[in-house]
Amino acid sequence: MEKLYRSIGNSSCLFGTPVPFTLSLLFFLLFTIAGQAQVTYNAYAKVTGIATVSGKSQLTITNASTAGHTWGVNDEVIVLQTQDNVISGTTNNSSFGLLSGISNAGAYEIAVISGLGAGTITLNKVLTKPFNTGSNASVQVVSFTSLSAGNFTTTANITALPWDGTKGRGGVVAITVPGTLTIKHTITVDGQGFAGGAASSNSSTPTCGSTGNYTSNSTIYGAKGEGIYLVNTVTDPTFVRGRARILTGGGGGNSGGAGGGGGSNYSAGGDGSYYWTCSDGGGLGGVALNLSMATGTRAFLGGGGGGAQGNNGTQTAGGNGGGIIFIRAGSINTNCGSGTPKITANGAKPATSGSDGAGGGGAAGTIVLQVGSYTVPGACPLTIQANGGDGGDVNSFFPYGAGGGGGQGAVMISGSPAMSNITTITVPGAGGAISNFFSGNAANASGTNVSGVVGGIGIVLPVRLTYFGAENKNDKAVLTWSSADEQNVTYTVERSTDGSNFTAIGRVVGTGQSNYTYTDANPINGTVYYRLIMTGDQTAKTTYSSIVSVSASNATQVAMAYPNPAHDHFYVRISGNNTNKLYKVAVTDLAGQVVYSTTGIPANNIIKVTPGRTLKPGLYMFKVTGDGFEQSGKLMIQ
Repeated sequence: MEKLYRSIGNSSCLFGTPVPFTLSLLFFLLFTIAGQAQVTYNAYAKVTGIATVSGKSQLTITNASTAGHTWGVNDEVIVLQTQDNVISGTTNNSSFGLLSGISNAGAYEIAVISGLGAGTITLNKVLTKPFNTGSNASVQVVSFTSLSAGNFTTTANITALPWDGTKGRGGVVAITVPGTLTIKHTITVDGQGFAGGAASSNSSTPTCGSTGNYTSNSTIYGAKGEGIYLVNTVTDPTFVRGRARILTGGGGGNSGGAGGGGGSNYSAGGDGSYYWTCSDGGGLGGVALNLSMATGTRAFLGGGGGGAQGNNGTQTAGGNGGGIIFIRAGSINTNCGSGTPKITANGAKPATSGSDGAGGGGAAGTIVLQVGSYTVPGACPLTIQANGGDGGDVNSFFPYGAGGGGGQGAVMISGSPAMSNITTITVPGAGGAISNFFSGNAANASGTNVSGVVGGIGIVLPVRLTYFGAENKNDKAVLTWSSADEQNVTYTVERSTDGSNFTAIGRVVGTGQSNYTYTDANPINGTVYYRLIMTGDQTAKTTYSSIVSVSASNATQVAMAYPNPAHDHFYVRISGNNTNKLYKVAVTDLAGQVVYSTTGIPANNIIKVTPGRTLKPGLYMFKVTGDGFEQSGKLMIQ
């Protein structure tokens, strides 16, 4: 697909744009970039295989790009199913390229790197989503880059490495800040999603009558835009061109100078129009994905617009879709010292054509915001956009086919979408003008303005607790904990005298800071156990910390298990210097019978225990023993 999408247009075009215009645009871009710096903070790679090795997922990767960030152990990553085999209808009719079912397309999962090898990334867990790395699917891994251990202020425009379908990676900005993220610039992935389809090669027969070519490999028809189905040009050569959409990629224009269809995302793309003496032939717009985006657990690149058809060499390629932005922060503020702060994932409008068809607009991408609070001043408002690209116009006396509008994207917010001094908008792209003399336009993308703004999505980018401890200070139990990245989270402090039956004694509301302290001013005599329950909004999953204990005589930390309650596996955190030492973990029931045991060498004081279905629900004791070492604790299996 390299010759059909972002890299190459026809023989007289570059990126589907006439060469003289391209050179002017290049000089303009160079001037713009020189005056306004951009920075990329992410690393990217295509995932070609996922295997389970020693109880962890190991990713086989290729086409890695580490110019913006390098992979590091203990760093978070996002594994994203960019494309999946979800096509319905593969015959030459109007049903070609519809959605069979969303499967795993757009699904993503957060994990932590536990090891790096030659062409591999080992994660800290087994991925729970059924990622598909087959021939008609594409999975990528992107660093979820922490910009700071506390607060962070942008120093330049933040952008992504553009999506490259031939390499299977890019198009994503993923950043996290545990404290306040102050935006002074633009965070943008405009036009960095799925590529627009190439315009047709010149046809000597621009007559009507080719309306039935929904799918073809003939270069006299415009190419379909890229979308959430990966076209294998070896096994599916006829899937490349023709007027049918291919899921979120807009269809290409047919003969008669027809325009391309708009790409899609949250809403469907608009159909391209046709030459005025014909009755049909414009590319069909991509399909809507709104029903798959209500909970925030999927994120899609904007579909590319379809390429146009022509015979005079002035037809244009489809517009590129917008990319994906993930932002997790304790709070967001703005500063207008460097311009107007924006977060944008807009689709691109194609270049204007001459006496030929114009390409379809690229659909907007997806923005996922998991932010605890917003403190945006009225004097420096923030704009958040995921607008579809307008279809390409026709600059001709005659009404050739213009491009359909690109679908609107989605802005998914963990809290309420109503935020002071923030304009959040998703707008469908308008159809392109068919002539500079005749009135009329190609079809707009579907949907109403701001229908792609979705609030209350829950915690989808999980909080990571990096430390939880307790000590006795002046006969009071003092609990301290650190969160690598928290937002919109409440910590409920629970206390127990037996390590299994807990009662809530207080709450701490997350403020976006990374370190917290809670003092139990009325501790109970003897050994007392504490744990944290971490919750977000009503739809978020509840998670538990490890268990720590405090003695009235001295602060002691028993071996801690988490999550607690656990299911088929749990982790044990032990204290002391245990590097390269072998430990045994034995689990006993309340009658003292050993029901499971294992051995392991701690990694960062952590041993993973995987009894599987061996343990029935109930309360257990566990003991960690080694060379002159012994610690024990309690564990609930649910």
